[in-house]
Amino acid sequence: MSYDGDDPSALGDALPEHELPGVDDQQGLGPAADLGSDPLGPDPLEVAEEPPPVTSVVTHYADGITEVATDLDGDGYAELLEFDVNGDRVADVRYQDTDWDGRLDSVERDSNLDGHVDQVLEDNDGDGRVDSVVTDANRDGVVDRVVADADFDGRPDTWMTDSDFNGRPDEIRVDPDEDGQADRLMVDTDHDGTVDQVNYQDRQTNPYVTN
Repeated sequence: MSYDGDDPSALGDALPEHELPGVDDQQGLGPAADLGSDPLGPDPLEVAEEPPPVTSVVTHYADGITEVATDLDGDGYAELLEFDVNGDRVADVRYQDTDWDGRLDSVERDSNLDGHVDQVLEDNDGDGRVDSVVTDANRDGVVDRVVADADFDGRPDTWMTDSDFNGRPDEIRVDPDEDGQADRLMVDTDHDGTVDQVNYQDRQTNPYVTN
């Protein structure tokens, strides 16, 4: 999968799946009363189950990339897949199975290899396709661009942009009929956090058009 932060067509790309290798009666209390036990303590008859062992497979490629696949619950499938591209021992790309269904549904990327995540791609409905891309374009740790597929049909229909990087979106475009052109543009012209201008750009979806 590739996405450079500017091309919303990455939405709908399938996320990969990775499988790891064969990786006596007193005071009316009743005969069973034990005044010396803690009623809130653990049940002595209950046997604690050991958590499954965490298994990691590390692969070093000839081009210097290191891959670490981690099976957190011992089911034979990787819930975490990390790639260190520049050899600094910090993951630059991280795939995760956030709902533990055996499929990787979230990708975190450090596109400029500075040690900080600046893009997150998610499959929120678990259908194997990306439906939201969150980007920190100026790499200040605050989200300033979101591209989303609100109806999970594989095509982007919502864009939110924080053009002045103040932590609040000042432009929202929606394309409900998914014809590739924004039908409604909502703008916060004075950047106070409240939309104050709405433009209907598609005649077919403009509620104010009269024939």
